[in-house]
Amino acid sequence: MASALSSAVTGLQAFQQMLDVAGNNLANTNTTAYKASRITFSALLSETLQSASSSTSTTGGTNPQQIGSGVGVSTISSDMTQGSIASTGNPLDMAISGEGYFVLSDGSQNVYTRAGAFSVDADGNLVDSSTGYIVQRIGTTGESDGFQTPGDSNIKIPYDVAIPAQETTTVSITGNVSSDSSTTVQTNVLSSNIDFTTDDGTAATSSTLLSELDQFSGALTTGVLTFSGYTHDGIALGEDGSSLTMTVDSTTTLGDVLDFLNVSCDGTVATDEVQTLSLSAAAASGTFTLTCNGETTAAISYDATADEIEQALVDAGCITEGDVTVSGTAESGTLTFTYDDSLDDVTNITFTSSLKDSSSADITGTVAETTKGNATQGLLGDSATASLSGGALVITDTESGYSQTDFMMSYSGDGELTLPTYFEYETVGGEEVQSVSITVYDSLGGEHVLSGALVRTDTENTWDFVMTSITGDVSSIDISGLSDRRIKGIQFDETDGSYEGLSSTIGDTTDLTVTFASDTANPQTITLDFGTIGGLDGLTQFSGSSTAVASDQDGYESGTLSSVAVDSTGTLIGTFSNGVKKEIATLQIALFTNTSGLESIGNNYYLPTVNSGEAVVTTAGSAGAGSIEGSSLEESNVDTATEFVNLIEAQNGYQANARTITVANEILQELTSLIR
Repeated sequence: MASALSSAVTGLQAFQQMLDVAGNNLANTNTTAYKASRITFSALLSETLQSASSSTSTTGGTNPQQIGSGVGVSTISSDMTQGSIASTGNPLDMAISGEGYFVLSDGSQNVYTRAGAFSVDADGNLVDSSTGYIVQRIGTTGESDGFQTPGDSNIKIPYDVAIPAQETTTVSITGNVSSDSSTTVQTNVLSSNIDFTTDDGTAATSSTLLSELDQFSGALTTGVLTFSGYTHDGIALGEDGSSLTMTVDSTTTLGDVLDFLNVSCDGTVATDEVQTLSLSAAAASGTFTLTCNGETTAAISYDATADEIEQALVDAGCITEGDVTVSGTAESGTLTFTYDDSLDDVTNITFTSSLKDSSSADITGTVAETTKGNATQGLLGDSATASLSGGALVITDTESGYSQTDFMMSYSGDGELTLPTYFEYETVGGEEVQSVSITVYDSLGGEHVLSGALVRTDTENTWDFVMTSITGDVSSIDISGLSDRRIKGIQFDETDGSYEGLSSTIGDTTDLTVTFASDTANPQTITLDFGTIGGLDGLTQFSGSSTAVASDQDGYESGTLSSVAVDSTGTLIGTFSNGVKKEIATLQIALFTNTSGLESIGNNYYLPTVNSGEAVVTTAGSAGAGSIEGSSLEESNVDTATEFVNLIEAQNGYQANARTITVANEILQELTSLIR
C-alpha cells in the first residue's frame, strides 16, 4: 500500500512539472524566437519480488515479479527548430533563416540569441533593445571608412560620421552609335566660356580696347597673347610656321586680336584687287616691257593680245600661271592686271616702251596706286574664322563636317587679363553626332555637368569623343594633346558592331584631363569606360538611331548616414544623404554542435555548456549558417494545439495519480476499521 502511495506522489510531481512546462510554453507563445520546451518521463527503480527462473525438464521458466516505485522526469529539453519569420518593417529587426545565433556582449561575456530586435543607442552602438547588450561583428568591414574601430568587435552605426566627397575618376558610356544614320552635317563652332564686357558691363565689341575690358586689371603698357590649339585637320596651330604670339599694348583692341587670327594686310588693299596701266595714247607700233617682283619680260609687241601679255609675265618668272589675269591691250591704251586673292607681296609694275602712236609720237604710261599690298594669312589660316558674338570670342570652321578644331589663349605682361579657361563647343562638326551628359564631382564634392559628343569621323567604323563643356569653376583644360579634350579613334568591329578599343596608330587613352579651381594643384583625370573590348556591354555600333548615354560615374559629394539595412550575408548597408551606399559592418553568427545543450539564461539569451560545444563564429550564409532576413523577426515555435493537448494529458495524469492516493487512503481506512 505504501508503494502505491509513493508512486502516486511521484506521478503528481511529474505531471505537475508537465503542467509547468506546458504553461511556460503557452506563456511564451508570442515571445520573439522563443523555443518551446518538451518534457519526457521515465520509470523509477522497480522492487523485485521474485526473480526470473529458467525452465526445467518438467516446467517452464517464470518472469520476474517487480513492482515499480513511480515515475520521474527524464528530460526537459528545448525544441530548437526555427519558428516562422514575420515581417516587421523595422530595418534593424533581423531574423536568421537557418542555423545560427546572433552574438551579443555585456562587456564581460558573450551571449547568444535568435531574437534580433535591435536598435541604436545614444553612443551609436547596435544593441538589443531590451537589455542594451551590444551586437558583435566579424571581419574588417567598415574599418577602412572609419565606421568601425579596429580591434573592437562592437558594432557602431555611424550616424555621427560623414563620408568625404570622392572625385569622379570613371564615367561609363553605354548604348549605340549609328553606323548608317546621317543628321544634317554640322559645322564646328567654338565659343569662349566667358563673355568679354566693358567697364559698364555691356558686351565688348571689336573696337573695345583690351585695357577697357572688365576682365583686365592694372595698367597696360605691353603684353603678349599666346594662342594654342588645333586646326580642322588636327594640325597644331603654329606648325605651318605662323606665329603663336601677339604683342599688345594700350592701343590694342579686340578687333586687332580678330585681325591677328584672321587674314590681315599691312599695305593698301584695292577694293577690286587690281593694278591699272594707263597709256598716254593708243599704240600703233613699237614694243614694251613690264617688270614686277624683280623680273622683266622680253619685248612685247604693241599689238599683243591680253593672253600673250599674261604669258610673257609667266615666261619671265614675274608671276605663276593663274596668279594674274590680264585684260586690255597696248593698242587700246589701257592694261588691267587682276590678282588672285591668295597672292602675297605683289609689287607695282614698271613700264618701259618704244611704243609710238599713229603720228609716231612716244607713248608713256602711268601705273595706278591701287596695289594689293603685302597680304598675310592670319593664325587660323583658311580653316576657321574668329568673331565676337555678345562679347564671346567665337571660332567657326570655314567648312562643315568632321573637325578637330580646338582653341586656347593665355596672357602675360602688364596687369592681369582674365581669358577663357577653355572654349566650349556650341556645335560639333560632323555628319552623325550623339550628345551625352552626366554630373561629375571634383575632389571637394562640387558638382559639374560634363557634356560631350560622340562624332563619327571620316574613317570607317571610327568615332571620336569630344568634351564639349563642363559647368562650374574650371581653372583649365589642358589641350597640349588631343587626348586631354578629345578621345580619338574609338573603333568598332565592322561585322558585329562590338567595341574594339582605340586605334593603335594614335596612341591615345580614354582619359580626359580637367583642373577645377577648387584644387588647382591636382588636375583631375576622368577615364571614360566604353565597355569591354570585343564585347557588347558598353558602346556598340549598329544600324539605326544613336542611343548612347553617359550611364554612370563613381564620384559623389560628402554625405551623412540616413538609413541602415541588412543583406542576406549579415552585412549592414548604410545609405547616405548623397545616395552612396557603404558597407558598415558584418554580423557575427555563432554555430553550436548541439544547440539543445545550450543553457537559457533569460531574455532569450543562451550560454554554451559542456554538452553544447563551444561557439564557432562565422558569417551568415557560410559554414552552415543560415541567411539573414532584414526587417523581420523570428516568431516563437510554440504549437498552441500541442500545448493544449499536453495540458489535458497533464491534468488527466495528475487526476489519475490523485485517484490512486484516494483509493489507497480509503483502503487504509477500511483496514483500520476492522478492529471496531
